[in-house]
Parts: sequence; C-alpha cells; structure tokens
Amino acid sequence: SSQPLTRTRMMIPIRDILSTEKQKPFRFGQHGLVVVIKGHEELFFEFGSIERRDACCNLLEMQKEVLQKQALSPISPNHTQGKRDALILEELEPSVLISDDDPRPAPEVLASDAPVMFASTSSTLLTFKPDRPMHFTCLTIGSRGDVQPYIALCKGLQADGHKVRIATHKEFQSWIEGHGIEFALVGGDPAELMRICVENGMFTVSFLREGVQKGTDVLIESPSAMAGIHIAEALKIPYFRAFTMPWTRTRAYPHAFAVPERKMGGSYNYMTYVMFDQVFWRGISGQVNRWRRQTLRLPSTNLDKLEQHKVPFLYNFSPTVVPPPLDWYEWIRITGYWFLDDPDDSGSKKWTPPPDLVTFMETARRDGKKIVYIGFGSIVVSDPDAMTQCIVEAIKLSGVYAILSKGWSDRLSTKKSNTEPPPTYPPQIYPISSVPHDWLFERIDAACHHGGAGTTGASLRAGIPTIIKPFFGDQFFWSDRVEALGIGSSVRKLTVENLTAALRAATTDVKQIERAKLVGQSIRSENGVRTAIEAIYRDLGYATELFRKDTHVDLDADESEDDETIQESKTPAARRSSLDPVMFGSDSSCGSGQGNGEDSSWSVISDHPPPERVRVESTGFDKRSGESGDSSVSESRTPNAGQTQTSGSRGLSNLPAIGLALLQDTLTAYSPSARGEVPNGKP
Repeated sequence: SSQPLTRTRMMIPIRDILSTEKQKPFRFGQHGLVVVIKGHEELFFEFGSIERRDACCNLLEMQKEVLQKQALSPISPNHTQGKRDALILEELEPSVLISDDDPRPAPEVLASDAPVMFASTSSTLLTFKPDRPMHFTCLTIGSRGDVQPYIALCKGLQADGHKVRIATHKEFQSWIEGHGIEFALVGGDPAELMRICVENGMFTVSFLREGVQKGTDVLIESPSAMAGIHIAEALKIPYFRAFTMPWTRTRAYPHAFAVPERKMGGSYNYMTYVMFDQVFWRGISGQVNRWRRQTLRLPSTNLDKLEQHKVPFLYNFSPTVVPPPLDWYEWIRITGYWFLDDPDDSGSKKWTPPPDLVTFMETARRDGKKIVYIGFGSIVVSDPDAMTQCIVEAIKLSGVYAILSKGWSDRLSTKKSNTEPPPTYPPQIYPISSVPHDWLFERIDAACHHGGAGTTGASLRAGIPTIIKPFFGDQFFWSDRVEALGIGSSVRKLTVENLTAALRAATTDVKQIERAKLVGQSIRSENGVRTAIEAIYRDLGYATELFRKDTHVDLDADESEDDETIQESKTPAARRSSLDPVMFGSDSSCGSGQGNGEDSSWSVISDHPPPERVRVESTGFDKRSGESGDSSVSESRTPNAGQTQTSGSRGLSNLPAIGLALLQDTLTAYSPSARGEVPNGKP
C-alpha cells in the first residue's frame, strides 16, 4: 500500500487469522507481510515502508489478542446452555450480513433456549451405524508410527462390535495381536517400496484370496500402500483412505513432501499435489497396470480413470492444527488424532520412571529451571558427535534442564574400542535411551524433536511449546504448522544460535506458552477415533457405490495384451493422456533408444507400452508405424533431428528436480530407520 495506513480500509476475518508473518516481498523495494488464514490460502501484502508493514502487523496481532481474551473469559452464569451453544456456533460459522430490509426475529425468539443442532457426528450416529457387524481390513506399510493409529482405530471398531484386521509387515505381528487384533502379512523391507508392491505379499493372488475368503466388508488404507484402491475395485467393497499428513489437493497447504522455506501461495500449494500425483503414478503405473490385468482381471487405468479425489478420506490429525481447507469435498474429513494411550498393551504393568530421573526433575523444579525434552529418535546423521556438541552448548546457553534422548548417535557409528567410556554430560542434562511420550510431555515445559506426525501430536496434546528440527518428508510440514499457529519454532538449520533462541522462546515467551496450552486443551477435548468411526458410518453408503460397476475383463483369449498397459486410442487427442512426457519436462524431439533391452525401464515409469517407431511432428502428436518387435527409433522434424536417447532418458532421469525429490522422499520415508522410529514407540 502506498497510502497511509489510516486511509487503507479492508475487511479482514480476524477470527480466522492464525498468524501474521513478515516475509521477503516479491517486488523490489517493497516489504512483505503474509497473513495465514484458517482453511484458506495465504494472503500476501506488500508495503512501501517497514513502518506501515509493522503497524499493520501489530494491529492484526492486537485484534487477535482481544478476541482470544473474549473467548477465554468466563461466560455469565445467567447464560443458559442453549445460549452458550449459540455463541459457540456464532464463532465457528461464517457471519451473514443482514440488511435493514430483512425481517428481525422477535425478542422472545432470541431469548428462547431452543436446542442447537451441531455439526458433530454424535447426533447422527444411530441413524448411520450399520445394522450388522462388519469386517474391516486396514492396509498400511512403513514404520511403527504408521501402524499405531490403525491399532487405535481398530480397537474403537471392536468396541462397536466389528471384526478388524491389520495387514502390514511381519515385524508388527506380535504387537498387533497383543491388542487382540487379527494380523495379515504384507512382507518385505519398507525401504524398498516398489519391490514390496510387486514381489512381496501385497500384490499377490494369495493376499486377495485371503481377503475374499475371510469376508472383508470395508477396506481402509494408507495411500502410501498404493494397492487399496485397486483391491477395492476388484472386490467391489467400500474403500476409505486414511493418513497422517495432507494428501488431497488444496490451495491452503503445500504437499507435505514439498514445503518451501517461505510461503509461496495457493497456486504453488496446489501445484505440489499435481506434481506429486503425476510423478508418483508415472513411477508405478507400468507395474500396477500389469498387476491389474494379470492378477485382478481389471483393465488398465490412469490417474483420470482412478478418480482418487472421489475416495472418502480420513485424516487422523487435529482440525485445530490443520483446519479443513475450504476447497475440500465433504467426504474428506479431519477427525482428530487417533491416540493409543497404552501402545505396548502392558495391561496393569505401567512404565515406571527411573529414580534418578525423578530426582533430576525435582531438582530442576526446586532450582526454578524449565525442563525440556530433546530427542530425534533414531534419525541417521552424518556427524552425531558434532550434533550432540551443538545441542549441549545450546542447553547451557539457554539455561534450561534437558532430558536428552540421544538415539541419533546409536546408528551407523562405532566406538573406537569396546572399553571406551560413555560420554559425560553437565548436571543440567539427563541422558536416557527411551521414555514414553505420554508420561513425560505432561510433566515438562517444552519439547524439541524431529517432527514426526505421532511425536508432534503427542507434544501438542500435552499443551507445551514444540520445537521441530525437520530432516525429511512430512516433518517440514509439521514444523511449518507449529510456526503458523505460534506454538513453537522450526529450526531448519541446527546451530547453537538457532537452537538456543528456540529454547529460550519456548520457555519464556508468554504468548507462545499460552497458545500451546489452548491448542492442547482443544486436542484433548477431541475424540479422533470416535469421530473417524462415525465418519465411516456416514460415508459407508457413498463408498459402496464407488465400485459397483463391473470392470473385470477376460484376458485369457489374447495373451499378447499382457505386454501392453493402455489400449491406444484411434484419436490423437485421446492418445495424449495426463501422463504425457511433455508435462514432465521431456524434450518432445527425443524418442526411446535403439534395441529392446530398455523396454522394462520404460514399463516401470510409464503407463504407455513401448513405442515401436515414433515420429514427432509439428502437431505434437505421436504417430506409430513399423512392424511389431522392431527396435524403437525416434525421428524429428525439429532442428534437433537425428539425436537419439535411450528409453531410460525418457524416464526418471528426465523428470524435473522437484518431481525426483518428491518420488525419492516417498520411496524412502516409510523405512523405520529413516523415520526415526524405534521399538516400543519411544524416542
């Protein structure tokens, strides 16, 4: 704005503002301000001077504080329950402007104590609950943190009288069965995601036969497993997706694997989902479509035909932390965290803290010191000693007492000798190998961790400021949400100065501490498992209709079709699918290389069969000719004619850098060693 602030008038939704952030502008000579709004893409403002920008920022912050104080103030005793409900709805629902010509309700109507119909699912539970017990199968791959929410959900479904099964890796079998839940095997190493899907248990006839024989009625899957939507189509059963991070396209938030260092706006946010979907599908489409034809007896498909946006989705994180975007469909629901309060199913045997830990915490309280937890799980770092030294120095400078879970030094590091003594720490640091988060976090003042979805939910539930040092994957998304809510800090670069500043803010910043308490109260008031179950009941009929159409095909008569992925259309327009290589930055003048040795590479990264002969014309459409089995050669009428590349050059190596990064994160983020998960779910 080039005008004085007092002459600039805008209508700002103060109630929906989550935070205001000063940011570098997009234009030279300006000063940027970003306003983060609940469920909406960010608003960007640029000012001609720092003074005007800061004045606007301070004004918005003051207005937010006024509304927060009003929300926290006790309601007058003469307010009835109906009026209190009406006040709550007034805060949650969008306001409606009433003109002078609109009829006014009578005063006696306003004073009535009529009951208020909430959007809560509890009022419709009896209407939508199935009239018979059902058999639910939950399919997930990855680490302990990916499996634990499903145990909580299955226990809730069991309490409602349903049969439940979790299909995942063998290493979790005893843990799952210890909670009284049926186990089904999905074999393989989580780090080798593609090999799992093709060779080891998930994409096999035996898995599907097991599902049919045992009568799966509903399939709930983490989308990272990739198989569920095809299995549901083959079995014609209701299918739900569930995940711990945003996976649905929106302008409100970027994809969890593509969070920028600064806010980029709604167009960038939406683009990250489109890019991820395209790259992810391009990497698996060949194998998936062969599996659909040969095993499921289904025709080949593509992203457009899958219509993944129509699948009902359950996000198991808090709407307080990630408010539902305004551009999501009604069947996409944020239910709240699926907490498992007794993850080890230890029964009456509760975890007992070591006596010296209790003494350490009592000493800190007696000395008036704040207690923080610092732990990054089993994250692998290149120089664990340097990282440890950085953390120790930051603890000393910030003046806090710290409970240090130093798992990062236990991976990929060897001692010089077996007799080397353990490292020593100053008295304000208590080293520990593992400690239950639910026991510890409610007894300390702040937590610093790697930002896994489960650990972040645990620290936010405790109502304490959270410091996140993200390493990869969705950890950057959760660190961004913590900063946007003003309840913690994101330390992208771990230095003594950055960590010291974050520790001081988490233990002394009154606003940050109060906001964290409010978020904790909100999360503790939620019942994510109950909300998810009621959402399943509500959307069960809709999910049932998605796969009613018979799409099975008989491919026995023509075995040659096993080598193709998608039948070529006679029209050039139809032949250009949403996965055209041009969308991924490939040079349209480059064809596949000579010989047949690279065909398998092509089939892995594309949902089209290998071209027999491709001539690229000025129209941009491919025309195929030649005899079957000829080597693939490309000719071009562009200035680059005559240049040829192997089919591999049209594959992953030709994708843009952001696409490769997204795919690489996806293929590695579900390894227990990579995600920092350790046995028993402890840091």
